Amino acid sequence: MKSIKYFDFEDCEEAELGAVATITTGCQYAQFEWPDENLQPFTLIEKLVGDSIILGEQKYMRVSEREKKKFGFLHGDIIFTHNSSSSQLGNCVLYDLPHFVLHTKYLRIVANERVNSHFLLLMLTQLRLEGNIHRIAKQKGSVYYVSIEDLKRLKILVPTIEHQKQLLDFHIRA
Repeated sequence: MKSIKYFDFEDCEEAELGAVATITTGCQYAQFEWPDENLQPFTLIEKLVGDSIILGEQKYMRVSEREKKKFGFLHGDIIFTHNSSSSQLGNCVLYDLPHFVLHTKYLRIVANERVNSHFLLLMLTQLRLEGNIHRIAKQKGSVYYVSIEDLKRLKILVPTIEHQKQLLDFHIRA
């Protein structure tokens, strides 16, 4: 077993989430329960449970090929719950399904070259557990929501890519 060289988080760069990731909303087009010649079938995410993605029944939407590319989840994207009950707010998972799923009611967070998507998922989970997501949330009735702009301003520590991989290796083994 290879030994881990520990590093000091004080040596990490502090960055706003918006500087290390792109955050986007999903396709807001009308969804239909029945097929039509102008509508295409799509699989949508019903809900996130723990670190699992629960898919819903097929829906039909009018979406172009360009929009399919824009709104389709890609392997490594982070799915983030930004509009929900207090207990689900900030829940996030890594998209790793083998088939096409259209991005609708969740936020999609895509890590840039400065951060590994698995590491970013770990940092987002930490922000949630520490209560930082709830601190920036607004409430309307029983629904809590976080704006993209507020989310982009959250600060995370960003070690080098090599140190991120070491931390992930250690986290996986633990």
